[in-house]
This record gives sequence, C-alpha cells and structure tokens, in this order.
Amino acid sequence: MPGITRPAARDELAGMWPVVSTAHLFDDSRDFVSWWEDAPWRVRLTRSGEPVILGRWREHMDLLAVRGIWCPEPRIPILLEDLRDVARENGFLRLLGPLVPEEAARAYLAAGMEVTARVVVYRRRATIPAATALPDGVTMREAGAEDMTAVASVDAECFDDFWRYDPARLAHYAEGERVVVADRAGRPIGYTLSSTRGSEATIGRLAVAGSERGCGIGASLLVEAMRHAARNGAAAVTLCTQEGNEVSRRLYRRAGFRELPGRLVATVSRPV
Repeated sequence: MPGITRPAARDELAGMWPVVSTAHLFDDSRDFVSWWEDAPWRVRLTRSGEPVILGRWREHMDLLAVRGIWCPEPRIPILLEDLRDVARENGFLRLLGPLVPEEAARAYLAAGMEVTARVVVYRRRATIPAATALPDGVTMREAGAEDMTAVASVDAECFDDFWRYDPARLAHYAEGERVVVADRAGRPIGYTLSSTRGSEATIGRLAVAGSERGCGIGASLLVEAMRHAARNGAAAVTLCTQEGNEVSRRLYRRAGFRELPGRLVATVSRPV
C-alpha cells in the first residue's frame, strides 16, 4: 500500500521532536534537524502523523535501516510495506527493522521479514573497580580523528560485515562519544566506544585485535570505561553483544554484568 508515509517538512520537525527524542537517536534537536537537512526523505510522517526515522545501516551494505518507528503494533506491517518502496526508490535492496524485544518482533515477522540478529543485553551498577594491569608495551589513551582508520581495521577484524564500522562512521560516533584505544608502539590494537548521558552509561563497542586477545586487554578496556562512567555520574552501565559471542559474554559476566531477561531481535526483508 504505497504512499502511507511522506517526507516531513521543516516546520513539522519541532512537533516530531518530543516523540523522536525518546529513542535517543540524536544528541539534541539540532542534530535531528541536521539529519533531516542532509536527506529529508529519511524523516517521514504517516497521514496520521506517526514518525518514522530511516538511515543507511552500514556504508558497505545495501540495507536501509528503520532507526525508529512510532505507531500501534498492528500498523507496523502496513508501514513496512510502504517503507520497502521507499528503500527501493532510494537505491537499497533490503529493509532492516530496528532492534526490538523478541516478543515485539512478531509484527515484523508478520510483514514477511526474517530474523537476522539476536542480541543479549547486560547491565551492572556503575562503580570504580580497581584498574587492571596491561601487558608490557601496551598503554591506553583517548583516540583522535587520526586513529579512526586503524581503529576501523581492528573493528573489521572483530566483527562480520553486518556489524563492522567503516572509518567515517567511527569518526562520526567519536564526535559525540568517547573512544579509548589500547595502543602498542603507536598502533591501536583494541578500543572501546562509550557514552554517558545523565545517570546512564552505555558501552557501545569493545574490540581487541585477534593477535592481542587472551592477555587482559579487553578486560582493561572494559574496566577503564566503567571507571570513567562512574566518575562522570553514571549510576548504571549497559552494553549489548551478539547472542552467539560466548567469549564476550564470559568477559562481561566476570566483570559483574548481569544478563537481562529476553533478547533483542533485528529483522530484515527479502530483496525489494
């Protein structure tokens, strides 16, 4: 059923912001407006005034991601049919649904989408644990823009095509979040990407190059991020990992993180 959504007009953005802001997709309303200015078709409204936020999932993939959708669950399949048309019109082959609790994925499956990722959420109280020792020759420091190509190489070594970041995406995240690298002889060999907003901290990424694993670098990066969050007012730290990544899950459990019930699920359409 085409034509259900349309690009939002500039004078509609202020009215959308109170709803869109609840998903924490944007740093503030100016960031939201900038997103619209770069490509207005990505910020959409239904005829009933329901907002939808779209965006490319990864630069190297043909996925158009539904970053946010605000409508009653029974309407999701109808909107997804329209958004598949939007994806095709803008050169994408597939539509990716947002990460949602597994029980909420039923609406996406009813629209013919298939599960492509299952994610586990971990959480713990923010404290200042004792720092852990790094291997000889390894130091930690905050990353700069000049590090992003090397950091992206570490990322590509640790994550498959669906999850990995390119240097431009990492540089964008680094503008609003905190990137810390483990460094050996001036070369990043691991990193964390984290943020603290009010009393909530999130560790969005933890990666260590394969040749450097097993000697405590990942644990040291994790502890450093936790210490920074606690010192900056966070009461809790949350992170996610793929359900099948048992190595990471063991690391987080050893660090005192508690696995939350359920799973988050991402779904993807067949080629449009």
